[in-house]
Amino acid sequence: MIAEFNPFHNGHEYLLTQAKKVTHADVLVVLMSGNFLQRGEPAIVDKWQRTKEALNGQADLVIELPIYVSMQAAHLFAQGAVQMASQIHSDYLVFGSEHPNLDFNVLAAEAKKISLNTSTYSQSFAGQLFSALYEKTEINLHTANDILAFNYFYANQSLTKPMALMPIKRHEADHADATFKGMHFASSSAIRKARLAHNDVFTHFVPKQTAIDLMGQLVSWNDLWPYLKYRLLTASLAELRTIYGCSEGIEYRLKTVAPKSTSFEVFLQSLKTKRYTYTHLQRLCLAIALNLKKDQMRGQVPVYRVLGFNRKGQTYLHKLKEFDIPVLSKIGQKENAVGYQSTYQADQIYGLLTQKEQNIGRKPIISL
Repeated sequence: MIAEFNPFHNGHEYLLTQAKKVTHADVLVVLMSGNFLQRGEPAIVDKWQRTKEALNGQADLVIELPIYVSMQAAHLFAQGAVQMASQIHSDYLVFGSEHPNLDFNVLAAEAKKISLNTSTYSQSFAGQLFSALYEKTEINLHTANDILAFNYFYANQSLTKPMALMPIKRHEADHADATFKGMHFASSSAIRKARLAHNDVFTHFVPKQTAIDLMGQLVSWNDLWPYLKYRLLTASLAELRTIYGCSEGIEYRLKTVAPKSTSFEVFLQSLKTKRYTYTHLQRLCLAIALNLKKDQMRGQVPVYRVLGFNRKGQTYLHKLKEFDIPVLSKIGQKENAVGYQSTYQADQIYGLLTQKEQNIGRKPIISL
């Protein structure tokens, strides 16, 4: 399973339970984003807390998606995560979807035939692709998990040995729902919004461990905004051009808008144009705040950082080592594994926000 768990809620626990039920899997491995996420935002609680939540909720082994996978546009996120899942010899890939009955395999095959005009600024690349796909199939992919499902199938078709992909229906709440509509399930967005507004209703929609974690220290873009503004005020245009995602002269707009902005929300609204989605801009802003250069986010060979496991997961870890998979269980004071430097660098900033070390001396969470 590929996941963010931001935070881990009842819907995720249901999904993990269903994954074991429909696949009869010997072991359930979760490839989970670390402290920074696909939509260009910090996780509300850190990767260690979310790992513990996942292990309590049916996961057997939690492996971290490195930042050069986790902080990408949907098609690159899916491509990197699917490749990592395949390399650890996964038979199935299970994920939530708003419309699991869609024939994503056919949609992905049709998409490969589409040629796009990348010189136009009237739509984002993804917007152009899905508009063209709608013209061919009359199927409108617009919900977040359906778009990810499509990208998982698209990436899976390129594998030498494709996995069996199994989308599972989301219940009561869609990914983007910002309010509580059901009695047991709610979106991560609604849960985060309620918690940040000090509305305890969110506790009805999360397991006990998540509720405990969410009553502690939280992280949001409000915490990261001063770091971003400092970088924009002090970095030169040439320095900004080296940052991943900074292209087409947007560095001039960044430098113009930053001094006048009093919050990240105001800054993002002032920065928005037709060419770029909010999530694209958030990813760019995150790359600037974390000082992630273009070469740090491209062409990296993934390392499998183990965040936690139970007895079944421990047994499977031994098999991964037999397969010569680059497994990383801990990071020492004087060493930083090849393929993990970018994630380590980003985690140092997250550690500044939480005042908690994220890597050195941290061992996998064990639930035996």
